Amino acid sequence: MQKDKEKALNLLKQKINGEIKMTYREITKQTGYQERQLIRLSQQIEKKDISSILVHGNTGRKPAITASALELEYIKNFKKKYPIITISQFMDIYHEDIIWNKEKLEDVKKYNLKIRSKSFFQQLFKKEGWKSPIKHKCFKGDKQVHSLRDPSPRRGILIMVDGTPHDWFGNGKKFSLHMAIDDATGEILAGWFMPTECILGYCHLFKIIFEKYGIPISVYSDRTTILWDPKDGELTEVGRMLDELGIELIYANSAEAKGKIEKMNFTIQNRLLNDINRFNITTYDELNKWFNDYYINYINEKFAYDPKEDESEFVPLDGKDLSTIFCIKDTRNILNGNMISINNEYYIPIDDNGNDYVFYKGTKVEVWQDVFNPKLVRIFKNNKIYGTRHIEGHRKDPVKREQKRIDDQKMLMQVLKERDERLKARAKRS
Repeated sequence: MQKDKEKALNLLKQKINGEIKMTYREITKQTGYQERQLIRLSQQIEKKDISSILVHGNTGRKPAITASALELEYIKNFKKKYPIITISQFMDIYHEDIIWNKEKLEDVKKYNLKIRSKSFFQQLFKKEGWKSPIKHKCFKGDKQVHSLRDPSPRRGILIMVDGTPHDWFGNGKKFSLHMAIDDATGEILAGWFMPTECILGYCHLFKIIFEKYGIPISVYSDRTTILWDPKDGELTEVGRMLDELGIELIYANSAEAKGKIEKMNFTIQNRLLNDINRFNITTYDELNKWFNDYYINYINEKFAYDPKEDESEFVPLDGKDLSTIFCIKDTRNILNGNMISINNEYYIPIDDNGNDYVFYKGTKVEVWQDVFNPKLVRIFKNNKIYGTRHIEGHRKDPVKREQKRIDDQKMLMQVLKERDERLKARAKRS
């Protein structure tokens, strides 16, 4: 029921003057005001006339929630730590690091700091001329609208993965974040930073997911050649690893087709740099551990949502040896000396006791090279796995060992100059 203040005041005036006999409950039914409110209005009638009471009591006053000059100055000084930051993230950090931080209790009391709404910070950003890195686009009626797809009902049905390069430390060097989210909840499952989008980055990503959650039904990605081979029927190494676990690979044809993970990438790009500085992360080794141990939970609490159904489709590993999955698999022939060659490195097969195991020369074997430790090489033959012994420096090509890598034109000129000087010195000696 909508409140009628004028009617309530008139009835109360008549009640006070003895003109009518009505209880507060009866007046409540007619005006919508509760008994405690009617008592308060009765007290005002004794001091003021009805017309003055009907004028809002706060007219000309500052609202009680208006920030003081001290509070505003404190917030402005705190903002200097984060010159480039979104309004939402600044509000989060201000509340988490100041208002709710027990170590800042003295500041909260001294400067009378309060929890503030997003609209408060929006107005403050506008007043102070602070710029947010997020530019909100205006909607144009002629723009194509992509209909929203319902999320998967249960966790583990569809995992979306992507690699995105960004200058995460603000030092001009880009690293690629390999990240995965669950379509059912929008939650980040894992992430791994590498100098470029690569096999090793995705293997680290999937290993964390499999060990922490289990094996999903399908993985959804763009057509990066790390996960997709343009040749029909061909699997990449990572594709083969997923296939061995029974995981279906689904490919997106456009960025719009994987909008959910693109949106999360955008969120991470806008937030992570400030949080890296905030939590004093200095190296990518630290970042990889901190991101998976702490940060994804922190972000998921803000942006993830519950699935439609509680049951999960992740399949537990149940003791499955992932070291037989995360390896580069190829075939080799046994060479003279009972060896195999990989990238000009040589390995001799050994049995379970560490003794050399002899194969006939020319025997074709499957070689498994561990992704995380390339020096760990195993041989698979006749449904049995054999270890290997690395031969240090054996049959190293001396020419290749002395070759220089020409990274740019300047280095090439330097190498050619050194060559010419050696030729001139040789000519003088002769």
